[in-house]
Amino acid sequence: MSERRPLTALEEYFLLEDRPAYPWSFFVRLVCTGRADRQAVETALRHSVVRHPLLSSVVQQQGDGSWVWQRVEQPQPAVVWSEGTGSETFAPATRQDISAEIGVRLHAAAGSDGTQLVFQFHHACCDARGAFTWIEDWLAEYARATGAGRELGLPREYDPDLLDRRGRPELKARHLRGAVAAHWAGLLRAYRFLRQSPVPLLDYEPGRDDEPAPAGFPAAKNFRFDAATTAQLRTAAKRRQATLNDLLCCDLLLVLRDFQQGAPPPRPDGWLRLAVPVDLRTQAQENMSAANQASMVFVTRRASVCTDAAGLLQSIHRELQQVKDLGLAHTFLRSLQIRQRLPGGLARSVRKTKCGSTAALTNVGETLENCPLPRLEGKLVAGNLVLDAADFLAPIRPLTCASVAACTCAGQLSVSLQYDPRALSGTAADRLFEAFLGQLRNDLR
Repeated sequence: MSERRPLTALEEYFLLEDRPAYPWSFFVRLVCTGRADRQAVETALRHSVVRHPLLSSVVQQQGDGSWVWQRVEQPQPAVVWSEGTGSETFAPATRQDISAEIGVRLHAAAGSDGTQLVFQFHHACCDARGAFTWIEDWLAEYARATGAGRELGLPREYDPDLLDRRGRPELKARHLRGAVAAHWAGLLRAYRFLRQSPVPLLDYEPGRDDEPAPAGFPAAKNFRFDAATTAQLRTAAKRRQATLNDLLCCDLLLVLRDFQQGAPPPRPDGWLRLAVPVDLRTQAQENMSAANQASMVFVTRRASVCTDAAGLLQSIHRELQQVKDLGLAHTFLRSLQIRQRLPGGLARSVRKTKCGSTAALTNVGETLENCPLPRLEGKLVAGNLVLDAADFLAPIRPLTCASVAACTCAGQLSVSLQYDPRALSGTAADRLFEAFLGQLRNDLR
């Protein structure tokens, strides 16, 4: 197994665009019944992280300016323990320096009969799908460490060749057949992207790059729909000939438009843009260890268009379906690769001062489906812990002050908002989040 691997263009982008004021970190919170065993938690961390090379490495810059991953001997994620679970919150965090520490941390809060585990990941190391793959391994190792995982068999093995081919997404057969159409469609999307300058949700001054993240980072809101309501939301999307992801994008644009129009001063008819991550894994890449195998697409609409919910939903569905059919999510990766080769490389171009997106929308989808652990009433059981819920929190960026994320675990749809307190007060963030949840509830009618 190689001890050094060059960073892909996307990994380098996440590394160089990271800054103290806006860390490129995302969070996964596990809410469990049962008090976690401290020794078993840390043993499981040690045993699981070594099977994921990018989560057990630090970055180093070479003499020619390029970046590589360097494996760490005996890697151990940093762990902070606290007593009592209290309210369900994301524990305060700080920026991760992945030149000095590996890219995963844990804050564990253990009460008498419950445990909250908040994992912090640096996005250069992996995407959401990769993080949940590693968490499946960690849960299995925790069960083994408590003596309850004898029936699990040997730990899952990963194909190192797949990791070495990350960043080179494999086009599906339908993409190859439509290569010419995809080429022109990709150029058209790039042209529109450059012509359409999105506006931030509010007029505000973002933090300076060298400022620390605000106290209480990450500032977050969360809500979970029960399994029955989650199923109803999927049915509502299908009834409208759309997907749940389409519905989330549509509802967020509707809410952003209303929120922006209600905030002084009055706005002209500007462009609202969502940054939407897209998973690029193929079936042949399912056996890849934690990594970034994803890209980004941008859904952009005039604010005046975001009043007709039915028309907006269908236009988003057509757009995102075309992205899937023609493999257009690769356009963002190609743009990074081109910029990487220009004078000054990515370092010269990634830290722009203008607004890149009004907001972000991440839908991880179903999580922890492949975990080999037994289940109790649909919930995973790892030793003395029963996993009641999983939540995902996506990053914010300068002038992108709201990032909505969704994931489904044990049939429950969890929706989270990370917001920039420099732009949104807690009250304003509540209003924005409740409006989004209200829009989703309206979809059930």
